[in-house]
Amino acid sequence: MIKIQNVHLEKMLSLQSKAGKNYLKNMRVIINNVDAIGALRKELICTLGTEKAKGLLIRYGFTSGYSDAVSIMQDFSLNSKNDSYNLGVLFHTFVGMARVTPVEIHSNEDERNWHCEGIWDDSYEAEYHIKHFDLASEPVCWTLEGYASGIMSAFLGERVIIKEVSCVAKGDPHCTYIGKTLGAWGKEILPDLHYYQEENLNEALELAHAKIPEQNEILKQSLHIHEQLTRMVLNGEDISAIADTVGRIIGGTVIVEDSLFRPLAFFSAPMSIKKNFPTQNSCSAKDIFSNWHHRHLSTTLTQEKRQVLLPAKSSNKPFSRLISPIVIGQDILGYVSTFKISEEFTELNQMILERAALIFALKIMQTRTVVEVENRLKGNFVDDLVSGNFDSDNSIIERASYLGYNISQPHRVLIIDLENFTHIIDQYGQDEKKLLGFKGQLCETVSKLLNGCNRNNMVTAKSNNIIVLTSLDANTTSSEVIDLAKSIQERINRQFPKISVSIGIGRTYHSPKGFSLSYQEAQQSLIVIKGLNQKNTVISFDSLGTYGLLFHAANQKDLLSFMHDQLGKILEYDIKHQTQLVETLNYFFTYDENIKKAARAASITPSGFKYRLGKICEVSDFTLKDPNKRFNLQLALKIWCITKAT
Repeated sequence: MIKIQNVHLEKMLSLQSKAGKNYLKNMRVIINNVDAIGALRKELICTLGTEKAKGLLIRYGFTSGYSDAVSIMQDFSLNSKNDSYNLGVLFHTFVGMARVTPVEIHSNEDERNWHCEGIWDDSYEAEYHIKHFDLASEPVCWTLEGYASGIMSAFLGERVIIKEVSCVAKGDPHCTYIGKTLGAWGKEILPDLHYYQEENLNEALELAHAKIPEQNEILKQSLHIHEQLTRMVLNGEDISAIADTVGRIIGGTVIVEDSLFRPLAFFSAPMSIKKNFPTQNSCSAKDIFSNWHHRHLSTTLTQEKRQVLLPAKSSNKPFSRLISPIVIGQDILGYVSTFKISEEFTELNQMILERAALIFALKIMQTRTVVEVENRLKGNFVDDLVSGNFDSDNSIIERASYLGYNISQPHRVLIIDLENFTHIIDQYGQDEKKLLGFKGQLCETVSKLLNGCNRNNMVTAKSNNIIVLTSLDANTTSSEVIDLAKSIQERINRQFPKISVSIGIGRTYHSPKGFSLSYQEAQQSLIVIKGLNQKNTVISFDSLGTYGLLFHAANQKDLLSFMHDQLGKILEYDIKHQTQLVETLNYFFTYDENIKKAARAASITPSGFKYRLGKICEVSDFTLKDPNKRFNLQLALKIWCITKAT
């Protein structure tokens, strides 16, 4: 007889590949693929229903465990119930269903009372249930329950029931079990005993057949609801109205979100006045993606694009949620979720939400098409307006009115420059659709802010810029417009933290022809920003001073000639020797001739900066002590900044 401490079960395994037979001691065994077993399990659940499949798998596990125990128990010295349990743990782990770890065991030989507790780690059943059905609302390791019950019943010589009390498949940290003899369980186990009683297969099939009318009725109802929701889309109802209808039909809260988890619609069921019912802020689908415990659900949503269930126990919230992705082709447009506190989601609820997701996809695509056409019209209009490409003031004013914009009011043009646009292109690759979508989000963000400030506005994307037309009150000052631009900049930085923007502002004009001038001035403001090597900056043409005069100079050739007269020798030296003397001189005047500050900005030592200034005077044969020369140099440097940026 073998003692428990000397058990090596692997030595009992005999693999006879040539004979096509494998044995565990004298019992023939087969090696099976767990994927196939998982698929069979799924088929049983889908064909027979959860309850019938659960009973079948428990009985299969019990028979398997009992047979295994009977075949090996005579070879072991089992002196106590504890010895029997320890051997059962070893054998259960050996067959590969899970790793069994005992936690507690109590045995009273006189009263024939026995109790155990333990953990099943890496349960194949929990793993494949999640793979095929997502999270469950109750423990699902039915084969493991049956196997453990069978093997212990054989070892102890009386009926033992092992019951799973927590399960990874329903979101618990571990699969845990409690085992007792039938007498020790008492009335508590009565609801589970019918799973261990054999069923007539014909009766099971008859019951399944009897469900067909019920399934047909569910299908008929879901089709009727689908038609109702489709009519709402065709009648021009908005997403909020459709969400309300879905929520009333299901009898739960409904939230519709876009792909960035921004709410598009929210319906709160009448029962929401009850304590702990979800609010809009507490029920975003984003929770699934921010909690690593739910990563399998996020995979199901985004990769398999299938509906998922998150029970209340798994989310530590007082409500369960059902989430469906809103999908067109391979693109996820958003998510629709519904919530319930006490009730379970019915099969009809699940079908309704899936059909609602299709309807929301249709509505979102319809809305996107309208927006795209509107944006195209706006883009064409803005291009014509800022380029002065219109026949008369009346004709362009009329076009603006069709788009809901009044250009008869005083107005300014702002240009938002996306300074790290190449980073955005790298992020989206060659996906033009996603790039346009990103620009659309930027335009929407700016427009919402201006609407919140009660500013009549039109916002459109052009190349790597966002063009903003905004009307003004008669008393609006230049500083107020700059503050508005800074608010836009802050909002963009907050919502798109990887994006850096500078904003150029044109002057105020009072006629349609002024848009072209204001647009050019906004462009010139951005040129100065680039010429001064600044980023994330707001500049109004009003504040450009000398730069503004230079832009409006009548003869640009004379300006360039003046610049070369003052800086020509230094520019030639820089090109020939790959130096930065002109840049050094610009830093010198920018920082009011303070060498320490200028050197810090140029990232060199003060002594190195002084050396460069000496080289500048040597190359150009002038002295920086001459006030007239300093003035001419500063003016030439401003021209240089503008030409460098352009």
